[in-house]
Amino acid sequence: MRITSRDLEALNASLEGQGPAEVLAWAHRTFGRRAAVLSSMQRAGTALCHLADRGGYGFDVLFVDTGVLHPETLATRDALARTHRRLSVVTLHPEKTFAEQTRDEGLLYVSREGQERCCDLRKSEPLRALKGRYDALVSALRRGEGGARGALRVLELDPEMNALRVHPLAHLSDEALDAYVAAHPDVVINPLHEMGFPSIGCFPCTTPVRPDEPERAGRWRHLADVAYCGINPTDRGAREAPA
Repeated sequence: MRITSRDLEALNASLEGQGPAEVLAWAHRTFGRRAAVLSSMQRAGTALCHLADRGGYGFDVLFVDTGVLHPETLATRDALARTHRRLSVVTLHPEKTFAEQTRDEGLLYVSREGQERCCDLRKSEPLRALKGRYDALVSALRRGEGGARGALRVLELDPEMNALRVHPLAHLSDEALDAYVAAHPDVVINPLHEMGFPSIGCFPCTTPVRPDEPERAGRWRHLADVAYCGINPTDRGAREAPA
Protein backbone atom coordinates (compact mmCIF):
# COMPACT_ATOMS: atom_id res chain seq x y z
CA MET A 1 0.00 0.00 0.00
CA ARG A 2 1.34 3.41 -0.98
CA ILE A 3 0.19 6.41 1.03
CA THR A 4 0.29 9.97 -0.27
CA SER A 5 -0.16 13.27 1.54
CA ARG A 6 -3.84 13.19 0.50
CA ASP A 7 -4.37 10.06 2.57
CA LEU A 8 -2.42 11.27 5.57
CA GLU A 9 -4.99 13.49 7.27
CA ALA A 10 -7.74 10.86 7.26
CA LEU A 11 -5.40 8.12 8.41
CA ASN A 12 -4.01 10.23 11.24
CA ALA A 13 -7.53 11.07 12.35
CA SER A 14 -8.49 7.39 12.42
CA LEU A 15 -5.34 6.27 14.25
CA GLU A 16 -5.03 9.14 16.73
CA GLY A 17 -7.33 7.52 19.27
CA GLN A 18 -5.78 4.07 18.92
CA GLY A 19 -3.35 2.60 21.42
CA PRO A 20 0.20 1.50 20.56
CA ALA A 21 -0.81 -2.14 20.02
CA GLU A 22 -3.56 -1.14 17.59
CA VAL A 23 -1.29 1.18 15.59
CA LEU A 24 1.37 -1.52 15.42
CA ALA A 25 -1.23 -4.05 14.27
CA TRP A 26 -2.38 -1.60 11.57
CA ALA A 27 1.20 -1.20 10.33
CA HIS A 28 1.68 -4.96 10.14
CA ARG A 29 -1.68 -5.54 8.51
CA THR A 30 -1.08 -2.79 5.95
CA PHE A 31 2.57 -3.32 5.08
CA GLY A 32 3.58 -6.77 6.32
CA ARG A 33 7.27 -7.43 5.65
CA ARG A 34 7.51 -4.07 3.89
CA ALA A 35 7.50 -2.46 7.34
CA ALA A 36 10.46 -2.41 9.73
CA VAL A 37 11.02 -1.16 13.27
CA LEU A 38 13.81 1.35 13.94
CA SER A 39 15.55 1.04 17.29
CA SER A 40 18.70 2.55 18.77
CA MET A 41 18.25 0.22 21.78
CA GLN A 42 16.93 2.85 24.15
CA ARG A 43 14.06 2.11 26.50
CA ALA A 44 11.10 3.23 24.37
CA GLY A 45 12.56 1.42 21.37
CA THR A 46 13.07 -1.85 23.18
CA ALA A 47 9.57 -1.57 24.66
CA LEU A 48 8.22 -1.13 21.12
CA CYS A 49 10.16 -4.22 20.03
CA HIS A 50 8.67 -6.14 22.97
CA LEU A 51 5.18 -5.08 21.89
CA ALA A 52 5.88 -6.21 18.32
CA ASP A 53 7.29 -9.53 19.46
CA ARG A 54 4.25 -10.16 21.69
CA GLY A 55 2.01 -9.41 18.73
CA GLY A 56 3.75 -12.09 16.69
CA TYR A 57 4.84 -9.66 13.98
CA GLY A 58 7.90 -10.76 12.04
CA PHE A 59 9.32 -7.27 11.61
CA ASP A 60 12.92 -6.54 10.81
CA VAL A 61 14.45 -4.33 13.50
CA LEU A 62 16.91 -1.88 11.96
CA PHE A 63 19.77 -0.93 14.26
CA VAL A 64 22.53 1.42 13.13
CA ASP A 65 25.90 0.57 14.67
CA THR A 66 27.81 3.81 14.19
CA GLY A 67 31.07 2.19 15.25
CA VAL A 68 31.28 4.46 18.30
CA LEU A 69 28.48 3.12 20.47
CA HIS A 70 28.76 2.13 24.12
CA PRO A 71 29.34 -1.61 24.67
CA GLU A 72 26.17 -1.63 26.78
CA THR A 73 24.13 -0.59 23.74
CA LEU A 74 25.60 -3.38 21.62
CA ALA A 75 24.92 -5.85 24.44
CA THR A 76 21.30 -4.64 24.55
CA ARG A 77 20.97 -5.32 20.82
CA ASP A 78 22.37 -8.82 21.29
CA ALA A 79 20.04 -9.53 24.23
CA LEU A 80 17.02 -8.34 22.26
CA ALA A 81 17.95 -10.50 19.26
CA ARG A 82 18.39 -13.50 21.54
CA THR A 83 15.10 -13.12 23.43
CA HIS A 84 12.73 -11.69 20.80
CA ARG A 85 12.73 -14.60 18.36
CA ARG A 86 9.86 -13.35 16.19
CA LEU A 87 11.87 -10.28 15.23
CA SER A 88 14.95 -10.13 12.99
CA VAL A 89 17.57 -7.65 14.16
CA VAL A 90 19.41 -6.15 11.17
CA THR A 91 22.57 -4.20 12.00
CA LEU A 92 23.53 -1.42 9.59
CA HIS A 93 27.03 0.05 9.36
CA PRO A 94 28.55 3.24 7.92
CA GLU A 95 30.69 2.89 4.82
CA LYS A 96 33.84 3.95 6.69
CA THR A 97 35.12 3.19 10.15
CA PHE A 98 35.32 6.13 12.52
CA ALA A 99 39.12 6.11 12.18
CA GLU A 100 38.88 6.21 8.38
CA GLN A 101 36.35 9.02 8.51
CA THR A 102 38.56 11.04 10.88
CA ARG A 103 41.59 10.44 8.68
CA ASP A 104 39.71 11.71 5.61
CA GLU A 105 37.61 14.53 7.11
CA GLY A 106 39.04 15.36 10.51
CA LEU A 107 37.30 15.14 13.88
CA LEU A 108 33.87 16.23 12.71
CA TYR A 109 31.78 16.15 15.88
CA VAL A 110 33.63 19.03 17.57
CA SER A 111 31.73 21.68 15.53
CA ARG A 112 28.06 22.26 14.74
CA GLU A 113 28.52 21.78 11.01
CA GLY A 114 30.81 18.81 11.54
CA GLN A 115 28.32 17.17 13.88
CA GLU A 116 25.62 17.35 11.23
CA ARG A 117 27.89 15.67 8.70
CA CYS A 118 29.13 13.08 11.18
CA CYS A 119 25.59 12.08 12.16
CA ASP A 120 24.59 11.99 8.50
CA LEU A 121 27.50 9.73 7.56
CA ARG A 122 27.30 7.42 10.56
CA LYS A 123 23.53 7.29 11.21
CA SER A 124 21.43 8.49 8.30
CA GLU A 125 23.48 7.24 5.34
CA PRO A 126 23.35 3.57 6.40
CA LEU A 127 19.57 3.85 6.64
CA ARG A 128 19.28 5.65 3.29
CA ALA A 129 21.12 2.72 1.70
CA LEU A 130 17.92 0.71 2.30
CA LYS A 131 15.67 3.15 0.46
CA GLY A 132 13.09 1.18 -1.48
CA ARG A 133 13.32 -1.90 0.73
CA TYR A 134 10.60 -0.76 3.16
CA ASP A 135 7.40 1.22 2.69
CA ALA A 136 6.96 1.96 6.42
CA LEU A 137 9.47 2.62 9.20
CA VAL A 138 8.09 2.21 12.72
CA SER A 139 9.77 4.23 15.46
CA ALA A 140 9.41 4.82 19.20
CA LEU A 141 9.28 8.63 19.16
CA ARG A 142 6.87 10.18 21.69
CA ARG A 143 5.32 13.63 22.11
CA GLY A 144 6.23 13.49 25.78
CA GLU A 145 9.90 13.83 24.85
CA GLY A 146 9.17 17.49 24.12
CA GLY A 147 11.01 19.82 21.80
CA ALA A 148 10.43 19.12 18.12
CA ARG A 149 8.62 15.91 19.07
CA GLY A 150 5.89 17.69 21.01
CA ALA A 151 3.74 17.99 17.87
CA LEU A 152 4.46 14.47 16.63
CA ARG A 153 1.69 12.78 14.62
CA VAL A 154 1.08 9.05 14.47
CA LEU A 155 1.93 9.04 10.77
CA GLU A 156 4.20 11.26 8.74
CA LEU A 157 5.80 11.06 5.32
CA ASP A 158 9.54 10.66 4.94
CA PRO A 159 10.38 11.85 1.40
CA GLU A 160 14.07 11.10 1.92
CA MET A 161 13.29 7.40 2.42
CA ASN A 162 10.17 7.43 0.21
CA ALA A 163 8.42 5.74 3.14
CA LEU A 164 5.85 6.33 5.82
CA ARG A 165 7.02 6.92 9.38
CA VAL A 166 4.74 5.26 11.93
CA HIS A 167 4.83 6.29 15.61
CA PRO A 168 2.73 3.86 17.70
CA LEU A 169 3.95 5.44 20.95
CA ALA A 170 3.26 9.03 19.85
CA HIS A 171 0.84 9.86 22.66
CA LEU A 172 2.32 7.50 25.29
CA SER A 173 3.25 9.42 28.44
CA ASP A 174 6.35 8.82 30.53
CA GLU A 175 4.13 7.30 33.20
CA ALA A 176 2.47 4.92 30.72
CA LEU A 177 5.86 3.84 29.38
CA ASP A 178 7.07 3.25 32.94
CA ALA A 179 3.97 1.19 33.64
CA TYR A 180 4.47 -0.95 30.53
CA VAL A 181 8.09 -1.69 31.41
CA ALA A 182 7.17 -2.46 35.02
CA ALA A 183 4.41 -4.84 33.91
CA HIS A 184 6.71 -6.68 31.49
CA PRO A 185 10.05 -7.52 33.13
CA ASP A 186 11.20 -9.22 29.93
CA VAL A 187 11.51 -5.86 28.17
CA VAL A 188 15.23 -5.55 27.46
CA ILE A 189 16.58 -2.37 29.09
CA ASN A 190 19.86 -0.71 28.17
CA PRO A 191 21.94 -0.64 31.39
CA LEU A 192 23.05 2.91 30.61
CA HIS A 193 19.60 4.15 31.62
CA GLU A 194 20.43 3.14 35.19
CA MET A 195 23.76 4.96 34.98
CA GLY A 196 22.33 8.45 34.46
CA PHE A 197 21.81 8.33 30.68
CA PRO A 198 18.12 8.98 29.91
CA SER A 199 19.02 9.52 26.24
CA ILE A 200 21.78 7.46 24.61
CA GLY A 201 23.80 7.97 21.46
CA CYS A 202 27.45 7.60 20.47
CA PHE A 203 29.91 7.61 23.34
CA PRO A 204 31.93 10.69 22.21
CA CYS A 205 28.72 12.77 22.19
CA THR A 206 26.68 11.40 25.12
CA THR A 207 27.08 12.15 28.84
CA PRO A 208 24.98 11.45 31.94
CA VAL A 209 22.57 14.18 33.06
CA ARG A 210 21.71 15.65 36.44
CA PRO A 211 18.19 15.17 37.85
CA ASP A 212 17.43 18.87 37.27
CA GLU A 213 18.39 18.80 33.57
CA PRO A 214 16.31 18.00 30.47
CA GLU A 215 16.74 14.37 29.46
CA ARG A 216 18.53 15.28 26.23
CA ALA A 217 20.99 17.61 27.97
CA GLY A 218 23.61 14.87 27.75
CA ARG A 219 23.48 14.71 23.94
CA TRP A 220 26.18 16.84 22.26
CA ARG A 221 26.76 18.72 25.53
CA HIS A 222 29.87 20.27 23.97
CA LEU A 223 27.70 21.94 21.29
CA ALA A 224 25.27 24.45 22.78
CA ASP A 225 22.49 24.34 20.18
CA VAL A 226 22.33 20.64 19.21
CA ALA A 227 19.70 18.19 20.47
CA TYR A 228 19.05 15.80 17.56
CA CYS A 229 20.99 13.80 15.00
CA GLY A 230 18.49 14.23 12.15
CA ILE A 231 17.78 10.57 11.36
CA ASN A 232 14.09 11.24 12.16
CA PRO A 233 12.18 13.65 9.89
CA THR A 234 10.45 15.20 12.94
CA ASP A 235 13.81 16.29 14.33
CA ARG A 236 15.43 17.69 11.23
CA GLY A 237 16.18 21.35 11.61
CA ALA A 238 15.58 21.34 15.38
CA ARG A 239 18.52 23.14 16.94
CA GLU A 240 17.72 23.76 20.56
CA ALA A 241 17.38 21.16 23.28
CA PRO A 242 13.95 20.99 24.95
CA ALA A 243 13.65 22.98 28.17
